Amino acid sequence: MPAFGAVLTDTEIMAIIDYIKSTWPERERGYQETLNGTSGE
Repeated sequence: MPAFGAVLTDTEIMAIIDYIKSTWPERERGYQETLNGTSGE
């Protein structure tokens, strides 16, 4: 299976991750923030 290389930019990947996280319940987002040490970026 060939590598996909630079199909998506880092910015596009982060946008997708942010979208997926936005579908999580508030409780899960809060839990993930405590694990990652982030403040809802």
